Order: sequence, then structure tokens, then C-alpha cells
Amino acid sequence: MQNQPQIPGHVSADEFNRMLLPPESFAAKPESLTEQLFIERSLTENRFWLRIMKEHAKFLGDGFNRKDTGLIQQTDRFYHYFEQQEKRAYEVPNNVSLVRKLNEDSIELVKGFRNFKRNLLILIINCKVSGFNFPLLVDHTAREAEYFMRTLKKFNKGILDPIQDAIINENVFWLKIMMEHSRFIASLLDQSERNLVHTALKFGDDFETLLNQARDVESMLHHKQPTYPIIGKMNKDSEDAATEIRDFKKAGLDFIKNCQIRNVIDPLLADHVLREANHFLYMIHILEDRLNKKKMSEQQ
Repeated sequence: MQNQPQIPGHVSADEFNRMLLPPESFAAKPESLTEQLFIERSLTENRFWLRIMKEHAKFLGDGFNRKDTGLIQQTDRFYHYFEQQEKRAYEVPNNVSLVRKLNEDSIELVKGFRNFKRNLLILIINCKVSGFNFPLLVDHTAREAEYFMRTLKKFNKGILDPIQDAIINENVFWLKIMMEHSRFIASLLDQSERNLVHTALKFGDDFETLLNQARDVESMLHHKQPTYPIIGKMNKDSEDAATEIRDFKKAGLDFIKNCQIRNVIDPLLADHVLREANHFLYMIHILEDRLNKKKMSEQQ
């Protein structure tokens, strides 16, 4: 029997046959959470995001028309609910069952707030609610609520996304958040602060470029065979950009506190977006550590 001809491109027959199978079938499986990691990550996310949700309630309430007393009262109730849940997150013992119950209750509370935000957005877009809550800002806060719920649901299932998918998902989410923060900041600075406005808009453009690159990677590699080099570089590029905007936000917060720039930014809002940049960096480092351990384990 004659030898099979060499397939062009130096691909073996077996490799060629594999190429006819769905690439999703070669994707990595979800990873399991240890009990200790489940507790640590759950408490970290609850303590961070419950405060963020509480502040969202305040910001939304401050942005309503003063005649919309019903909406203001509802955001006040959400503020109170999240404040109580945040206190609970700091008091709960390091017990798997109790932390799981904390997660379940946070999910239910956030679900109601997410629904409120989504319905509010429709009212604003249809000009049935006035005030100073930009539609994109309401959508922005709703996406953060949805992210928080998804995270806790995965924890309660005892799983983490495969590292490649986790890096893609986190970057696509956070790069969009950072892009929007940059542009919100530019819109809330007095336009006489030309250099700061220009810098904020430049950050917005830079994050949009990174976001589009991350979405390209998502299209190419999400739920596909692990391809670590390009994934690691994407995470590093995000780390560099997140560090720069974190430093910009920190300097801006100091300027606002010392009345050194003209703006209409609530100092709490400036601190709020600074904390989110720090949390993005925290997530980048968590993912980088997981990626390095995964690569080491596969080399052994």
C-alpha cells in the first residue's frame, strides 16, 4: 500500500481529521473550588460589591428629579438593605454553609436591584423619568449587578471558569467598565479643565481599543482549546492600562478633596470608581496567578 501523500502545511492526517470536529470539544473544563477558596473569594466579592451596590442606590437617588419621591424612597430602601447585607458579610463566620447562604441572600437582593435598574432604564429612555441619571450610567450599574450575581452563582456551584475563559470574560467586562468610567469622568469635569478632560477621553479611547482586542480574542478563543501566550499578554496589557487609570483616579480624588480642580464629581463617586479600578487589578492578579499555576502543572 502506498504511503498517504503529505498533507500541505505539515499537518498530519490525524491532526487534519481532528480539525473536522467542533473546536469547543477541545475546550478546558471548569475548575473546582476548594472550601477555603470558596469562603475567601465569596467574602471578598460580597464585601466589595455590596458596598458598590449600596452606593449605586445613593447615586441613583441623588440623580432623580426631586418630584419623583417614590423612586427616591425605593433607592433609599435599597441603600438600607445593602448596608445591612454588607455588615452581615463582615460578621459571617468562615463556615461553608453560612457563606453559601450569604451568597444566596445577596443574589436575591441584587436580583431585585438589577430588575429595578433595568426597568428604570426603559422609563428614562422613554422620557418618563427625568433627572441626571444618564441611560448609559444606569446600564453600567445594571451590568455590574449582573456580574456580581453571576460570580456568586458560580461560587455556590463550586466552580471557576477555565482560566482561558475566565481571563477573556473578566477582561471584556472590566475593560468596558474602565472605558465608561473614563468618559463619565470627562463629562463631569468642568470643560475648562482642558488637560484633565483630554486625558480622561484618551483613557476612554485606549480602553475601547483594548476592549475591541479582547472581544476579538473572545471570538477566536472563548470555549476553545487553551492558547496561553496570547491570553497572558492580554491580561498584562490590561494590568498596565488599569494601573495607569488607577493612578489617574487616585490623583483626581486628591484634587477633588483639596478643591484643586473644577468639577461636579461627588468625592464618594471618585472614591467609588477608584475602588473599582483597584478591584480590576485584584482580579487581574488572581487570574495571573491561576494562569501561572496552570502552565506549571501542564509542564510537569
